[in-house]
Amino acid sequence: MFIETYIIRQLAAFADYGTLTRVGEELGITQPTISRAMQKLEAELGVQLFDRTKNRITLNENGAFAAAYAKRIMAMQDEMIARTRERAGLQKKFAVGSVAIQPAVCAVAAAKKCYGGIEARYEIDDDESHLIRAITDDAYQMIILLHPFDDSVFVSQKYFSERLSVMLPKTHPLASRTSLALKELAGETFAVYSEVGFWEKVKREKIPGAQFIKLVPHGGADPITAITAASDMPSFISDRTTAFTLPDNRVAIPLSDSEVNVSFYAVCKRENEAVWRELLDEMQKEAE
Repeated sequence: MFIETYIIRQLAAFADYGTLTRVGEELGITQPTISRAMQKLEAELGVQLFDRTKNRITLNENGAFAAAYAKRIMAMQDEMIARTRERAGLQKKFAVGSVAIQPAVCAVAAAKKCYGGIEARYEIDDDESHLIRAITDDAYQMIILLHPFDDSVFVSQKYFSERLSVMLPKTHPLASRTSLALKELAGETFAVYSEVGFWEKVKREKIPGAQFIKLVPHGGADPITAITAASDMPSFISDRTTAFTLPDNRVAIPLSDSEVNVSFYAVCKRENEAVWRELLDEMQKEAE
């Protein structure tokens, strides 16, 4: 048995408007056309759905029962159409705002893997109020925060945890340590990336007298690799970094401060969760 969609829509409309005249006006079809459709539906089901008098038809109990299903079917169809169109539109671009660079880079990579040809980008901002305002205004499709963020508008999912280590020359006085606190690195001059989000504030506040030389990757080259291989300047490395090979003249010592051992959470609008579910699942899989 197959019931055509237009018949289901007419039944749902009849339940809402109550008369053939109103259904005809709303759907732009004639009363005889609706009458034939309802008779065809009754024949398909083998059940009488209407009580008929000379000038009026009304839904009986069976009709009201079937109409409730018709409304649900049409609501699901409308949602399918809207979500599919929304997904197709959103997939053309993906912008993520993040409090740190590593989860942003990983999220963009996952988006490109998940949706071939998507225009994906990230921006770093250590002020989460800016990020929340931006995603509220649809400037971002996703934001990355340091804590869960769930309410009537937003839904969050834990992404991954990250821990920083300091890279020191093997000749450094602290190179034999198994862990270090940031304050023990007071007065050092560090080579760091230019756009690292909240990490920069933590380092500046927790390392007294430190100086930071900011480096920007250029032409695909990694300036930290060159600096750490050719100088005694300390730097930092994330346990999420896989493309970097520790130079022979360096050791990586984990940092004990809670501020540099964190978890990140991916946040999107609750209304868009279904649209981005494939990406969220891919991000989770890549993070494991």
